[in-house]
Amino acid sequence: MNLLLLFLFFVFGCSKQSNLINWDECGQSIGDHPCDFTLKDQNGEDWNLYKHYGTPILVDFSAEWCYWCEVAAEDVNKLTSYYNFIYVTILLESRTGNPADQVLAKKWADQHNSQQPVLYGWKPEFDWNFSGLPAFFMINKDMVMTGQMDGWNLIGISQIIKETQ
Repeated sequence: MNLLLLFLFFVFGCSKQSNLINWDECGQSIGDHPCDFTLKDQNGEDWNLYKHYGTPILVDFSAEWCYWCEVAAEDVNKLTSYYNFIYVTILLESRTGNPADQVLAKKWADQHNSQQPVLYGWKPEFDWNFSGLPAFFMINKDMVMTGQMDGWNLIGISQIIKETQ
């Protein structure tokens, strides 16, 4: 028995998070497994979506020039103390329309007192469909898209988060 456990540990390791996640198909519609991505966070570290399998994730697409994105960031950061989920902001653009970078991501995190990841470097070919900012995608612990919302509504996003708990 001990040899079997040692073999399994050697093959799979002891991490709670699976690195073996892979779906033949992915998409951004409700019920889909979202397509994986890796981006840099405000500290310059790689952040990979699939490495967070097992924890609900709220993905927020925002821009510095977007007033409602700023309001949403403040409100959703408060919700992280009530619900169990990762709140990840993908910052798209600066106030001047330039692509977000690490300096802007760090500024956003500091400005909103966020301990959550703020990512930059999004590429259109990742093809997550949304029509306005902020845009939210809720992913449950099984890495299935369970909710989406374009625009800001605190009651609406609270309900989407609550349904994944």
